[in-house]
Amino acid sequence: MSLRRLLIIFGTIVLAAIVFIWGCQNHPTAPESKIDAGTKVRGYSSGSCSGTFKVTFQNAVFTAGQGWSSGASRTISWSGSCSGCSWGLGVYGWLQNPLVEYYIGKSGGSSKGSYSCNGRSYTLQITTRNNAPSIEGTKTFQQYNCSGSTASPVDMGCHFNAWRNLGASVGSQNYQIVLAEGWSGNTGSATMTVSGANWYSVWSESGSVSYSCGSSGSTTTTTTSGSTTTTTTSGTTTTTSGGSKTIVVRARGTSGSEQIQLTVGGSTVATWTLSTSMSNYTATTTRSGGTNVCFTNDGSGRDVQVDYIQVNGSTRQSENQSYNTGCWDSSNNKCGKSYCEWLHCNGCIGYGDI
Repeated sequence: MSLRRLLIIFGTIVLAAIVFIWGCQNHPTAPESKIDAGTKVRGYSSGSCSGTFKVTFQNAVFTAGQGWSSGASRTISWSGSCSGCSWGLGVYGWLQNPLVEYYIGKSGGSSKGSYSCNGRSYTLQITTRNNAPSIEGTKTFQQYNCSGSTASPVDMGCHFNAWRNLGASVGSQNYQIVLAEGWSGNTGSATMTVSGANWYSVWSESGSVSYSCGSSGSTTTTTTSGSTTTTTTSGTTTTTSGGSKTIVVRARGTSGSEQIQLTVGGSTVATWTLSTSMSNYTATTTRSGGTNVCFTNDGSGRDVQVDYIQVNGSTRQSENQSYNTGCWDSSNNKCGKSYCEWLHCNGCIGYGDI
């Protein structure tokens, strides 16, 4: 064998070894999370609501509705109407694990098949929403659009069973409401009375949204980039987006030199250097939006384990979070593995909105 060929083979082996060692020690650098819904969502309100729900909106991008803070396989009946809406009135809600946004009576996406509920025909259409606002912050998730009737009543148990039969996942329930929605600076009003409902939700990105429920006084939410001004029959109050929150991050490093950052709404709230013992790290913020814990100085022998975070005493376990860009996935030799409490690479675990 010629000397030249021997040198080429030797050089190839050395290069492969360098790439392998670098990959094992440092792992690919993952991008930081772009969960920043808190910078987009200017006003959000929810709470108890029975009776008639009314909403008036001017030059607004918004959603507003009445229903339940936790969905179920219930039959939903309502009366009312919406003038000036982009969509509604119709049933709308969220599922988690996996994250899904759903509409009953809206079109869009690839067809998964047709089915019938209560004598009405529907087609399940599924589309992927990339880096879009969600109940867990800015995420990529599926949207289930069930084209067909929006009329009352809607048997959600029938719909959920049909989706499963068509091969679509139905995870755990989040909120479920009868919705009025505006996408492009809408002006108008909606009134609804939802049988058995006990909760309302109003989200506004821009414009002015006024709402009331039952016998309660009129409430006006005017949104600006930094604050929410709420006017009621008893006066006017201006607050920052969401009030003060105490966040506890329970974490440790493997070397004791790891650095992590807590970010809320796209801004860094706190930076800490970890010890090798599982410890609590506490920060207070008035910011709202997507909340991440990010590992920022990966290197040989450095890894981070985040047990959980607590927001005002409410615990969010790391292993329950679908967004993780820093956990090493040995099945495909790169970083980015859901439902993991480790950060082996520079990356983040996303804990949803606060």
